[in-house]
This record gives sequence, structure tokens and C-alpha cells, in this order.
Amino acid sequence: MSYILYLEDKKRLNDILITSKDIRSNKEEILKIIPELIICVECTQNHPAHIYKVFDHILQTVNRVDFNLTLKLAALLHDIGKPYKKVIVNNTERFWGHGDTSAEIAKLVLTRLGYEEDLINKLCILIKYHDHKTFPTLESIQNTISLIGNDLVPYLFKLQTADLLSHSEKYYKPLLVKLNESKKFYEEIYSLKHKI
Repeated sequence: MSYILYLEDKKRLNDILITSKDIRSNKEEILKIIPELIICVECTQNHPAHIYKVFDHILQTVNRVDFNLTLKLAALLHDIGKPYKKVIVNNTERFWGHGDTSAEIAKLVLTRLGYEEDLINKLCILIKYHDHKTFPTLESIQNTISLIGNDLVPYLFKLQTADLLSHSEKYYKPLLVKLNESKKFYEEIYSLKHKI
């Protein structure tokens, strides 16, 4: 019986992610399907780069990625581990290592909901490395490819762009320029104009 309920949850979550123009209107339903996100709702991010609590930041990121299930799921779960990694250093909240923790929790959530193993593996890689910095150099691009695989690089850039845009404008403006330079360099080297 619970297996059937989880399959229904998965179907509903997919529908929400692929059809909602503003995911915030489905906030309560998402928390019922993925209760692991509840701890993120009131989790503050007292840091100059942030303007939202963790869950609101997550929803903003989901709204900013393309209508692609891989990107939507990665955005929804990319910071799910932040509350467990929060530390305060010099009156600033930090979340070092949250990518690993988020990937671990995401794997449990996605497995419970019955997603395919191949998709789960891809999502966990994207989530684990969503804060990985790629620079517009051959060495840096090759390092990113070796970490996540060439097929996932375009997804990573899209996820990182949406994530950045969900930060404070003062923080994301210079970093977005650098990210776009890296993306352009990657596309020129590999002649990849992926449409995902």
C-alpha cells in the first residue's frame, strides 16, 4: 500500500515541477511529499550572499531552471542538507559540506519515491557538486568533466545559474559573469550547444 502511495507522490511531484509557473503555490503539497524539506522552512541563512531562508531559496531556484525534470528535481533538493551543516563563524552562518549531505538525503528521498537508479545517480552528482567552481581554462573544464561527466556539464551550468540568481544581486552579479564565461568556454571547446 505504501509503495502505491509513494508512486502517486512521485507522479504528483513530477506534475507540479513540470507544470507550475510558480512553485511557491505548491509549497505545502511539496512539504507533504518530501517532509525532509520541512527543516529547511525556518532555516536562516544570515550571510551577505543570501536574502532568503533555505526553503524559500530552494523554491526560487526551482522557479529559475528550465522545465526539465532533471533540473527541477536537482534544484528542489540541492540544499536539502543545509540545516545539518550550519555553523556560525564570525557572526555569519556557513554551510560547508552541505553538497555531500544534500546528495545523501536526496538519494533517500528519490529512492523512496521510486525514481530510476540512473536518474538518481545523475541527480546526486549534480547536487553534490552544485557549488563546484569551473573557470574558463582547459584544466578547469577537464576537472569539472572528470568530476561529473561530460553529459552533466550543461545541466550543472543551468543549475548553478538558477542557484546564483536566487542569491542577493550584489553577490550574484560578478559571479554570473564568471559562470557565463566558463559556460561559453566549455561550449566553444566541445562545440556543444546542448538543448536540455
